[in-house]
Amino acid sequence: MTEKIVALEILIAQTFVKSYFSIPILVAIIVSTHSVLAADKAPASKPTQVFQRVAIQGTDREMGLGISEFPPNAEKPRHMATGPEVCYVLEGEIILNVDGKPTQHIHAGGTFQIAANAVHVTKAGPMGAKVIATWAYVPGKQFNVPVPN
Repeated sequence: MTEKIVALEILIAQTFVKSYFSIPILVAIIVSTHSVLAADKAPASKPTQVFQRVAIQGTDREMGLGISEFPPNAEKPRHMATGPEVCYVLEGEIILNVDGKPTQHIHAGGTFQIAANAVHVTKAGPMGAKVIATWAYVPGKQFNVPVPN
């Protein structure tokens, strides 16, 4: 992607220099080119804000409670969680893609579950989303594990 941006910038610069346009116009076009090409990528979701953690008696696990905020169309890339999750959508829409299952669209007021070790992608709709989440995990071990495509 970076090579395409640089090649496009060089082409634009050569065109404008030959046409005797001013440097400020050239700079403005290069800056806007970066913005347009960066718009192709979905933004990342914000890290989950953890409110509380509590030990689950009789196990080596803890339960966590937190909120995840997603800007419009933001996503948590393909991953699996090492423990189960239960979620409530406070605002917006979540698009949940779990491997081997149909895509789910969960709107504000809806809930969803994700089983431990289920490979999935969580994405916000065009208005973004806020999700209250609970999860079980083993303290000190990685909870979300990236999974390549």
